Amino acid sequence: MKKVYTWQDKVVLVVEDDTSSLMLLKAILSKTGAKILVAEDGDSAVVFFQNNTHIDLVLMDIRLKGLNGLQATQQIKHIKPSTPVIAQTACVFTEDKEKCFNAGCNAYITKPIEPNLLLETMDYYFKKGIAQGILETVIYSN
Repeated sequence: MKKVYTWQDKVVLVVEDDTSSLMLLKAILSKTGAKILVAEDGDSAVVFFQNNTHIDLVLMDIRLKGLNGLQATQQIKHIKPSTPVIAQTACVFTEDKEKCFNAGCNAYITKPIEPNLLLETMDYYFKKGIAQGILETVIYSN
């Protein structure tokens, strides 16, 4: 039986510059009831976050024009360290994962995004993770 996620009380900032990837993420998240905010680059993500500190979780693409996902994550974590940031990227090398975690990402999911894995990871951080002080880093890849 497929798990149903009900996140009507959650706000997710999706930072993604690729239209196809953004459409996929929105389709996956649309069934959860979460409010979805979208930023198409790192600069916009940081500004958005500064003006909307009620954001519960950030899905961060790493390869962005201008301020990249790593730099944006660092700035977001400086503003509100308790906000979980999940890196979602096509970068699969060990050094890329290390850069993500060093920048402050809490989890790492490789593209193409597997919907159930993404939802399970988000649910972990909504229910347990940082909200209860467990600063655990999780690595997922397809």
